[in-house]
Amino acid sequence: MSQNETKRHFELRNLDKDMEQASAEASHVNPKEHARRLRSENRFLLLFLVLVIGVSCYLLGVL
Repeated sequence: MSQNETKRHFELRNLDKDMEQASAEASHVNPKEHARRLRSENRFLLLFLVLVIGVSCYLLGVL
């Protein structure tokens, strides 16, 4: 192996380790942040459900 090949080999190995570390850090979620996001999504879904039911009732002439 030439010096450039050896250097390239170690750069790739370090890149793999850096990618694994970045992936682990990205998947780590703060429980409070996760709970806040779930509450927000639940509010949006509830509002959307009420809207769909309201439009459906309006189109069917129930209200």
